[in-house]
Amino acid sequence: MRYKSVLWLVAAAGLILLGAAPVYAQQAPDMILFNGKIVTMNNHEVNGNVGTIAQAVAIREGKIVAVGTSADIRRLAGANTKSLDLKGRTVTPGFGATHDHPQDWNPLNPVIVKKVVSDDMHIERFINVPPEQLMNEFPRVLDEAVHKAKPGQWIRISLLYGPDYRWGDDISKMMGRQINKKNLDLVAPNNPVIVRGGFTNMLINTKGIEAVKARYGDEWAKFNFMPLDSYTGNPPGQSGEDTGICSVCYREVEQDVIFEPAALKEIYRLGGSWTAALGITLNATSLYTGGAIRAFSQLDREGKMSMRIGWGWFWPERNDFFEDPYFVAAQVSREGTGSDYLWVTGMTAHMGGNCTKLQGTSPEVDAKNKAQCSNRGYAQPVISRALYEYIKAGGRLAGDHMTGDDEVDLVLDIVEKASKDGGMSLDQIRAKRHVTEHMALYPRPDQIPRFKNLGMMTSGWDISIWTGAATQAMKDYGERGAMQVVPRKGLYDAGVMNSVEIDRPLSEYTNLTYLNVLYSAITRKDWDGKVSAPQQAISREQMLKSATLFAAYGTMHEKVLGSLEPGKFADLIVMDKDYMTVPVDDIPKIHVLMTLLGGKPSHLAPSLAREWGMQPVGAQVELGGPAAQW
Repeated sequence: MRYKSVLWLVAAAGLILLGAAPVYAQQAPDMILFNGKIVTMNNHEVNGNVGTIAQAVAIREGKIVAVGTSADIRRLAGANTKSLDLKGRTVTPGFGATHDHPQDWNPLNPVIVKKVVSDDMHIERFINVPPEQLMNEFPRVLDEAVHKAKPGQWIRISLLYGPDYRWGDDISKMMGRQINKKNLDLVAPNNPVIVRGGFTNMLINTKGIEAVKARYGDEWAKFNFMPLDSYTGNPPGQSGEDTGICSVCYREVEQDVIFEPAALKEIYRLGGSWTAALGITLNATSLYTGGAIRAFSQLDREGKMSMRIGWGWFWPERNDFFEDPYFVAAQVSREGTGSDYLWVTGMTAHMGGNCTKLQGTSPEVDAKNKAQCSNRGYAQPVISRALYEYIKAGGRLAGDHMTGDDEVDLVLDIVEKASKDGGMSLDQIRAKRHVTEHMALYPRPDQIPRFKNLGMMTSGWDISIWTGAATQAMKDYGERGAMQVVPRKGLYDAGVMNSVEIDRPLSEYTNLTYLNVLYSAITRKDWDGKVSAPQQAISREQMLKSATLFAAYGTMHEKVLGSLEPGKFADLIVMDKDYMTVPVDDIPKIHVLMTLLGGKPSHLAPSLAREWGMQPVGAQVELGGPAAQW
């Protein structure tokens, strides 16, 4: 026994030389992954250095206990250690999506929804056809749903955007036009109906509006921004109640009114497991509604989370709450609270608008921008006061839908003034690590030093490059405009941490994966192969760092997440190809064969499961998603 203990101490000493923590004899690993390429991401600087490349990793009780050579790590194995041969495969930390909406996207997964929701609960129908076929398909589906529904029963029809996500713009334009509230009222006079876009956008009929208002009751009159009027994009003089059109109001309708709580929770459980096949282990979001908060909280208590979620408080319909010092103090005190799987990261006051200081390439562009600048969100007292009071009291801006650089100026001004009025030192401000999200048309070059000085982070919407946002910015504002669409190179050069978001229902019904998002940043290519502002492209190493380590920083959990270091949670993925060396154009073809969350597989593809003599794991395997074929 003493001889065995000496061997353990020798092995531990060898690991110390590799920067790992010692592992003691009485604590043999539960699992060892060896003979691989372990990209640790243990360099925490803002650069392209991914840190140590090891061969093996040891895991015990959900955490990493050692990283090193295969020989040294395998010496740590005990009688019950599961040792798995990677056969040269690449392992990285799990991916983070630091602005995403699983609670919004999961109900757009036809496979999951059909598994959970029966016609006895409410009527669910999905249409996934090209725009030119939609108007032949939609009337038939609506008519069938109305005949199937009982009087007063909800009907929900989702219009999806295709396997490559190319149909979104055309289908969105049909809502409110070819498909409109008047027609829904005529065809379904006795049923509340919602038509959901395959991303955002919603159309609701009169019966639906009545049902939502009845659900909220007396609270409806207390809202600063009516849920059915917020962010609608409706013509002047027309509200969301008039037209039935709203961009994101489906949240209140679906999560608080249509879905039964047990069904919503199960959709989120399966949705998290389904998304694990993309390699995502960490998500940052706002949960928006009481229904979503309740569902995820129950999953957390029941130990059924398939990803970790850092969430920010967001209820702009009642930003007047922040006039109450007790409420502000209570919200600030909640930051960081929660579990290892669900915790509070701060708050978001509003959705920032599209106003920019860029000069347009045509009078039409300038006229559109002028209209966007006429109603800037953070210029409104109820919104700016909410953020000011929260930051002054020591709160953290946990991410905001920021799209235009002009609105970012307002937010930076509020952060600076509120922090100063709160008596904070510069170090205290930087410790907050405030974050803004999307980078749709910001930051400008002159804003980047302000981000750096304040210790602020950004989260980038690289999939928008693929869907043509940078190409459009080039048309509307020239090269300077394209350069402001997710300007990662400028941020890296300035030492500003930036993370990766999805903000699209990619895994729910498309053929796209998280690797497509990374590819968009590395190449700056849109879906037609056009390259915009290649000066802002970054290396694959930098993008991987943004996708892993900096995601953990963005959710204030870098001490336990984001890199493969002893003491951190064993959240990692195994890829079928080497992300670090494959031709760039092959990056989107990489499949995630296994996702570990806290040392347990949340996704295990059939091919790797067979090789290791294990059972495949995950909703995609269970329900026949794309990963079932990997």
